[in-house]
Amino acid sequence: MMQLTKIEKLYKFENVNKKIKFVYAGWEEPNRGQELVYYTLLINGVDKTQELFSEKKIQCFIDEKIETEHPIKNFAFIPCRDLFLLDMENFSKVSLKVYFREDGKTVQDSLVGSFFYEKNHLLINKRSLIITDLSTLQNIKVKFEKDIAIEWAFFINTTQIQIVQSFSNTCFVYDLIEQKIIDKKKIINELLYPDIFRWIYRGQEYNSNQLQMELLQKKESQFISTYFKIE
Repeated sequence: MMQLTKIEKLYKFENVNKKIKFVYAGWEEPNRGQELVYYTLLINGVDKTQELFSEKKIQCFIDEKIETEHPIKNFAFIPCRDLFLLDMENFSKVSLKVYFREDGKTVQDSLVGSFFYEKNHLLINKRSLIITDLSTLQNIKVKFEKDIAIEWAFFINTTQIQIVQSFSNTCFVYDLIEQKIIDKKKIINELLYPDIFRWIYRGQEYNSNQLQMELLQKKESQFISTYFKIE
């Protein structure tokens, strides 16, 4: 069960590992409204883009929900089109793409976020999760039905993952052993916090299941933000 504590402001979680750096390399707009942003990848100050990807620059999507480097180990997540998990000791990489075959079409699931735990990496997509064992680079893919849209997910113990749904007040637990959804419920009492628009992920502390989220309420055209520590 999630425990919520109201907080006055957000605390910024810092990743002290600084072995990789994404250097902006330009953008283009091939179609109206579709903006592609390019970067070069530096590892320990050396440009490794051409060596690792056979290109001088790579298209990446980077935001505050995507952790790109393990806080203490030599692993990086590269949020390019192929979604690579990279071992920086031997430069081996594993693609973490997830596809759905539906209505006669094959589509790649869209990236939501990335987070490193002590022994695992958790990739969060709109309707799927990938859990990668960092000692073997073997992974488990969990796919959900069309009615699931994920805002964030986090381990609550070694075998269960808490999932917060987008644009709702609903969460559920996925059990990796039972391979099914359990314990679906509301996140917060809607009598105390009515007119809920969505929950927004705002950061997670390494090696814990403690995170910060923003509750956004909307009444008519007005938005109200409340911050919570969740664990």
